[in-house]
Amino acid sequence: MLKRFTVENFSSYQDKNCLDLTAGRTELHPSHVVDFKKVKILKSAIVYGANASGKSNLIKAIDYAKSIIIKNLDSKDIDTHQKYFRLNNFSANQPTSFEFEFELNDKFFSYGFSIMLEEAKITEEWLFEIGKSTPEKIFERKNNDIELGKTLKNKNIKELKNIIETYAYGMKNQSHKLFLSEISNKQLDIKDVKILNDIFKWFDEKLILVYPNSQFAGISLIGNNTNLDTVFKKYLYEFDTGIIDIASIEEDFEKVLKNDSKIKKDITNDFLKKETKNIILLDKDKEIALTIYKNEKNELKVRKLGLIHNIEIDDIFELKDESDGTKRLFDLIPLIEHFSEDFTILIDEFDRSLHPKLARKFLELFYKIENSKSQLIVTTHESSLLDLDLLRRDEIWFAEKNKHGASKLFTLNQFKVRYDSKIEKAYLLGRYGAIPIFKTFDEIELDN
Repeated sequence: MLKRFTVENFSSYQDKNCLDLTAGRTELHPSHVVDFKKVKILKSAIVYGANASGKSNLIKAIDYAKSIIIKNLDSKDIDTHQKYFRLNNFSANQPTSFEFEFELNDKFFSYGFSIMLEEAKITEEWLFEIGKSTPEKIFERKNNDIELGKTLKNKNIKELKNIIETYAYGMKNQSHKLFLSEISNKQLDIKDVKILNDIFKWFDEKLILVYPNSQFAGISLIGNNTNLDTVFKKYLYEFDTGIIDIASIEEDFEKVLKNDSKIKKDITNDFLKKETKNIILLDKDKEIALTIYKNEKNELKVRKLGLIHNIEIDDIFELKDESDGTKRLFDLIPLIEHFSEDFTILIDEFDRSLHPKLARKFLELFYKIENSKSQLIVTTHESSLLDLDLLRRDEIWFAEKNKHGASKLFTLNQFKVRYDSKIEKAYLLGRYGAIPIFKTFDEIELDN
């Protein structure tokens, strides 16, 4: 579980800002908290703010840090140019920092790193086990010098000591690589290194991000995952989309891909080279996933998603025929499978194309899951969710820009709010900030 995320000098975040999911003292909604005895962690955070306030940049900061951990700075997918706070003259020469505090296997860790972005150079990196009377260093890095903690410097295990010190020394000329990633990618089968592999795996597999343009991620699995098929049928019906069942539409391979000769050739060769059961191909318009497979006659066929609205009418709809709200559900419904596990899920613009009641229902479904360590962190403009019958005070966060254009994060818990307060009304009246401030036409000077 994510306990705290801190960012500095990235995008609209100039100074150090922290999203803290440590539970406050409020006793409302105890099921929204996971109790680790010494610390309680919130299962959700709902972030509000005006357009361009920094809400999405918070999600992007977490995603950017994750990408560096998984791919390293020399990846062609990592753009370091002008990612720092650009509204002053000195941030380009200051490091950008990210730090994650999280729970893993009932232990708490602090992992972070600092980068000089324009140089694509890692200047600091650290990993500590925290939650004890004194944080225990696992390793700490200053530029390319790495100091190992007692776990990785275990003199009783000669193999471990030699391997770790060899990699630490070898990284002196690799300022674009993180030590955590380098060790994890070696997949060393040594007990004392397992914690590094587990932490890397947490970032890679347990930290899930969904953007407004992460379109229809779930449709590629429909028809190939029986459990997910059942989940889709259930919730498409429960969310009142009018869809009562899911079907498959089979079409001829040559006909569907007649205008994509290269893709057609590549797929045909792929089936010839190996025993491929099926290939998932996302259509260019991002409105359907095509499953290419061989039928019993060894012919290549294409199967795509069909949606049934009326069982008595022989007419199957495609996803492109549905509303934007229904399409958005194809992004969100697959996440429901993760609610009962231990994923940290972040959704930017959670309410996009969703009816307010549907957005609330989705949150209620999440909160109903018991004995789960999954988290849901979302950005939204949907003010109707600002309801203390639904959320705790410490789950509600705001992003706001100051007069210098720098974003800051703060929580509703900073205000004196009664348990029966009408939060939505107070927010829209500007009592907590983080809302648009409009100019009147008289205040705007227009050039003639």
